[in-house]
Amino acid sequence: MAEGDSIVRMARKIERAFDGREVAAAEAPNPRSPLRLTAPRLAGRSLDRTETHGKHLMLHFSGDLVLHAHMGMSGGWHVYPAGQRWRKPRRSAWLIIDLGGVEVAEFGGPTLRLVRPAGLKRDSRLALLGPDILGGPEAVEAAAANAAAAGPMQLGVALLNQRLVAGIGNIFKSEACFEAGLDPWRPVESFDREEIATVVRIAATQMERGVETGRRPGRIYRKSRERCPRCGTGVRSRGQGDDNRTTYWCPGCQR
Repeated sequence: MAEGDSIVRMARKIERAFDGREVAAAEAPNPRSPLRLTAPRLAGRSLDRTETHGKHLMLHFSGDLVLHAHMGMSGGWHVYPAGQRWRKPRRSAWLIIDLGGVEVAEFGGPTLRLVRPAGLKRDSRLALLGPDILGGPEAVEAAAANAAAAGPMQLGVALLNQRLVAGIGNIFKSEACFEAGLDPWRPVESFDREEIATVVRIAATQMERGVETGRRPGRIYRKSRERCPRCGTGVRSRGQGDDNRTTYWCPGCQR
């Protein structure tokens, strides 16, 4: 699943692709696309701005039209200059935006829709999102306060709860808990508030670095059965929470 850092990077990549261009044409080749009939409405419009909140991407077009996308576990955006070979079949794209020399394509995901700005304001999924972990210092502290109030919820579950903290996914959940030395299986209420604030701040710093460099920490994620780089204990992994998302942790030094 795309996490907040990759959403911001993709928004920037889309902005660079548009570079003041208007949409020459738009289509939705995949018959499963929710934009099968409405994609042509984008033709002739320019991109006013991009917006991200957690794992949601909003492209604001001229004429008060917004493309709202959430990539879920398997969705993704690609940008193809003219003549470049596509990594996926063109016919499988849920949306292709032709910018005249550059094409922006979207593949899959649970949310892809065209709405008016007022429709975004009425969307309960967006209204219930917590502070964006990449929204700056005030948002990070608000997210930390939300997480610290999660009571009996396990720390790893709380960090993935988008109503508490928007943008953290499985990678940064595991890596931030490891960096902070905190056991993701312990209930939030068993930590003091500063410990919870620390792990949220670490996640924010790691994700900000990911936005700027495209690189993510890899000290423990997908390192099950390898030795912990800090204490040498064997790294463990197990599904956690209602969604059974795999958590990686070191039982030796994460307390």
